[in-house]
Amino acid sequence: MEGLPASGTAPSLPTMAEQIAVDQISPDTFTSRVHPQRMGNAAPIAYGGCTAGVAVHSACLTLPQDSNSNFHLYSVLGAFHGPTRIDRKLKCVVTRTRSTKTFQTRRVVASQTMDDGSERTCADFFVDFHVREAELFGYSARPSMGYGVGPMDPTHTAPTIEVAERLVRDGHISREAAEANGKMFAMAESFFETRQCTDGVSGQNLMGLAKDLTTTQDDRHITDKTSAEWLRTRTPLANEAENCAALAFIMDGALSFLPLNLDHKNFGDSGACSTLDFALRVMRPGVRMDGWHFRERRTVAAAAGRSYSESRLWDEGGGMVAVMTQSCIIRPPPAGTKAKL
Repeated sequence: MEGLPASGTAPSLPTMAEQIAVDQISPDTFTSRVHPQRMGNAAPIAYGGCTAGVAVHSACLTLPQDSNSNFHLYSVLGAFHGPTRIDRKLKCVVTRTRSTKTFQTRRVVASQTMDDGSERTCADFFVDFHVREAELFGYSARPSMGYGVGPMDPTHTAPTIEVAERLVRDGHISREAAEANGKMFAMAESFFETRQCTDGVSGQNLMGLAKDLTTTQDDRHITDKTSAEWLRTRTPLANEAENCAALAFIMDGALSFLPLNLDHKNFGDSGACSTLDFALRVMRPGVRMDGWHFRERRTVAAAAGRSYSESRLWDEGGGMVAVMTQSCIIRPPPAGTKAKL
C-alpha cells in the first residue's frame, strides 16, 4: 500500500496458487515452490499461514486418487515449533497414520534446511479427511451481530484501503503509518479481496493502528468485542486441494494480535504475539475460496502470557464453513520500552 495505491497490492508477490504450491521430491515428501513470506511482523519471520497452507496441500496430495475416493478435509491440528525463515523453502514430510474407507489421517512435519545442512522443524500438523456422508442434522450458528446485508453494502463495508484513507484524512493516523501497515499486510491484500465490516473494531481502527480512536464497541467487555470482514481470493483456484490450502492460509490470520486490536493497542504495545498452536475445523466439503466469505473474530480468554481466540467463517448463504481457534503467546513489552508501530 506504498503511497496508498488503489489496488493495495504488491506486484512482486507470487499468486495465492503459487504461494501454497508444492512439488513432490520423493514419495510423501514435498517442498514449497516458493519461499514463505512475511506478514504482520517486522522481523524476518514468515506468516504462519504460509506453513499451514503448504502442509495442508501436501497432505491433500497423498489422498487416494481412484475414481471412488471421496475424501474431504475436516480437521487440521497444528503446533508451531519456532519461527519459519523467509529466505528458504519449506519441506513437508507426510506420514500416513490412518487410511480407511471412511477416514484418512496424515501427519505433516514442516521443516527447513539450515546453513549447516541440518533440518529444523518449524511446525507439526495432523490433517484429517472424511468421506461425504448423509446428514442427520444441518445447522450453523450465526454471527454475533448484524454487519449489513452483504460484502458490497456501502454503508457497512469498505475496502481496507478506504478505511486507511479515511483514518489518514480524519487525522487519526499518519500517512507514513498507513503505508507501513499496508506493506506489512501486502500479501493478504495481494491474494484476497477484502472488505472490512465497519461495525467491527478492525473496520474502524484498522487492526489497532488507530488505537486511540473511540469505536462503537468500546462499551463492551473485550470478550464481547468483534472484528469482521468479507473476503475472497482475487483469482480462482484449480481444485479442492488448493482451496483447502488457501483456507488454512487465511484462517491463520489476525488472531494472535486480536486482543491488542480490541483493546486500543497495536504491535508496539506487546513484547511478542504469535501463534503457538491451532485447531481448524472444516464444516462443509467443497470450499471455494473465490466466492465471498464472511469472517468474524473474537478473543475468549487470556492469562499467563497466552491468549485464546477464535475465527469463524461463513459462506455468502450463511452456512458455516470453518472455525479456527488458536492459543497464542502474548507478552508485555520489555520494561522501559516505548510503544510504536
